[in-house]
Amino acid sequence: MIWVAGRIVRDEELSISVLDRSFEHGLGLFETLRTWNGKAVLLSKHLDRLRDSALVLGLPLDPTALPNQDAVEALLRAERADGDVVLRITMSGGLSPRGAGLIWMRTLPLPPPARHEGAVVTIGEWSVLRGDRLARHKVLNYWGRRSAHESARELGFDEAISIAPDGTLWEGSRTNLFLLAGDTVITPTKSGPIVPGIMRDLLLVLARDLPLTVRQDDTVTPDILFEADEVFLTNSVRGIIPVSSAHYFGAWPATPRRWPAPGPWTQRLSLLLADRLDSQGGKPA
Repeated sequence: MIWVAGRIVRDEELSISVLDRSFEHGLGLFETLRTWNGKAVLLSKHLDRLRDSALVLGLPLDPTALPNQDAVEALLRAERADGDVVLRITMSGGLSPRGAGLIWMRTLPLPPPARHEGAVVTIGEWSVLRGDRLARHKVLNYWGRRSAHESARELGFDEAISIAPDGTLWEGSRTNLFLLAGDTVITPTKSGPIVPGIMRDLLLVLARDLPLTVRQDDTVTPDILFEADEVFLTNSVRGIIPVSSAHYFGAWPATPRRWPAPGPWTQRLSLLLADRLDSQGGKPA
């Protein structure tokens, strides 16, 4: 089932014109989030990001066409959802530079649990440019990230970390990157080629509450990563993903660096995050 324009329709009833600019060069945006105890706790943050991206990229958007919590609840009822789900909101590119695109929302099952012993990541396989402004938005033209993720999975890794020609690290194909050095949380600055993650922003708030020192940096390199005490990733569906090892293929020998997963600070942040999101959710769907 799909929510669109205030209605719930069957998948096959959703129609989009072949003249829509999404079919030209992948113009359009999307947001992926999940429910927590039956409520889309972070929905407003994701919609704010979608609006900001549409404004920056010059994509017309009709704000009255965006879903709200009532739309989420209606879709969950129509799906007869038993437990929490993933929500994907898609906005097409529209028929012209002045015509707002179509916006719809559908559900997906939650992904299987992350690797119990911690994620294994690869570095050096996925190259990005620091000045790529599209890297900062959830655009429908997502082929580069998808290819990086699928290539990493085929090699037995859980995630690929992007690296710029100057050797700086930025983010995962579907995640934001965090490292801990003592009581300092370090994450690449969002002025670089990263999606400014909703979960990333929440983690920075929680880190300051512990309290931890927070540093947003544009000079994170493999050497700095390998010297960290703990490493984890974040996204809006999985929350915090502890990293157990990283394999850097930009140097020889490609000896992996290993960390506790989760490390003590990562574990404290995970508990604080779960408490925050569960407390804001409603009754189980």
